[in-house]
Amino acid sequence: MPSPPDWLSHLADRVAEQFHATDVLSPLGCHFYHNLALDQWEVTLFASKTEIVGGKLDGVATTSNFSLDLKETFQVFDEVTNFHWQTASLGPDDDLGPHVSVEGLFEGNSVWVRVLSNPPAQFDTGRTLNAYSLRLEDVW
Repeated sequence: MPSPPDWLSHLADRVAEQFHATDVLSPLGCHFYHNLALDQWEVTLFASKTEIVGGKLDGVATTSNFSLDLKETFQVFDEVTNFHWQTASLGPDDDLGPHVSVEGLFEGNSVWVRVLSNPPAQFDTGRTLNAYSLRLEDVW
């Protein structure tokens, strides 16, 4: 797949600014897809997992606690046409799980942005926490 257009990175960055961590936010992941049939860009943002390294919790992965400023997220868009909050996973094939989604226009482009409560299972850990030194290290 070719590189995404510049405006797509700008959109992801603006939405990412609306993540407000209650602890030290782990690296954010972003997945995008251009749905040619609808001429719509799908953008999914999520905070990565943190894996504990060492100690009796070695290998345990945790998620970052954060809130999302919905008012400011909506203001990122030129126009909001639809928005939803999915409170739970819809089943074993639901890669997104709980999330907020917003559809609309950004710089004249049709977009569907989703902010996930938890990272999708297929993405590796984004950072580690050394149990002995208590140092956080970003992996990606």
